[in-house]
Amino acid sequence: MKSQMDSAAHYEQPVPNFTARSMKGSQEYVNFIPQSHLRIWYNQQIEGYANHYHNALEVIVCMENQYVVIAHNQTYVLNPGDILLIPPFMLHELQSKPTGSRFIYLIDISMLRCFQDYTSLDPIFMNPYLCTADSQPEIYQHIYDFLAKMADIYFSHDIFWETTIYTVLLDILLTIGRSHYSRHADEDNDSPGVRHPEYYATFASLLNYMDIHYMEDLTLEQVADYIGFSKYHFSRLFKQHTNTTFHNYLCHKRIQAAQSMLTANRNLPVTVIAFQTGFNNLTSFNRCFNKYTNCSPTEYRNKLRNEEIPC
Repeated sequence: MKSQMDSAAHYEQPVPNFTARSMKGSQEYVNFIPQSHLRIWYNQQIEGYANHYHNALEVIVCMENQYVVIAHNQTYVLNPGDILLIPPFMLHELQSKPTGSRFIYLIDISMLRCFQDYTSLDPIFMNPYLCTADSQPEIYQHIYDFLAKMADIYFSHDIFWETTIYTVLLDILLTIGRSHYSRHADEDNDSPGVRHPEYYATFASLLNYMDIHYMEDLTLEQVADYIGFSKYHFSRLFKQHTNTTFHNYLCHKRIQAAQSMLTANRNLPVTVIAFQTGFNNLTSFNRCFNKYTNCSPTEYRNKLRNEEIPC
């Protein structure tokens, strides 16, 4: 990417006269390339973007000057070369500097959930994923090179460009996932004899189980028993490897499902969505929804209706 910084013409969109980002209220209407599921652009705007969310994965690669991102109640000051991955549906704000540039990727990853072990990535992306030479020294250069390759493919307008980009995206997610689980397997002092594949298989099975049964009345004891741990040992390991508690992870997964349902079916009663996503009452659903989105389910839906935002 750096080799082309002096040539803005190199980053012309594959479709002529393609429109810019479209913001309506707090939701962004993602303008993918027509008949595709992604968009990449070289951004030199001095304007920022107010707090918003969208159903696409956003990847930011800072190239010149700093770029400030506020997401999940945390501020990330990106320096040249820094990479930030923002999960779908996460509220975030972008603050630009008077001068600078960055690459921004918006990618629909919903189809990846059909893979049996994709849920193993969920704990990693409960928060934005910051990848710098200091924070992820073992994989940073690989991730940077993969993203550079994606941009080169996109702007080359070549045959099979979208399919090729998704194969590179899978390489990125695999690299991040393998690094995460290998590192945490090494840190598990209570199980020094556990090999990485065995550790991963146990955890992947657990997350897949929760992904299938999140709408049921799951308890910590039930899930711990599923993988053969005591609830105390399970709680410690779960927090160690996901950086959150079992309860918070389950609520987060349920709210993600609720957001998807609110967007896909705008006439389905909120009460029905609450029960279909595993909540026993509307009060707990509203409280949990507000915790992760800063608005109630009804407010979320009203924004969609009032602004007539396409899905």
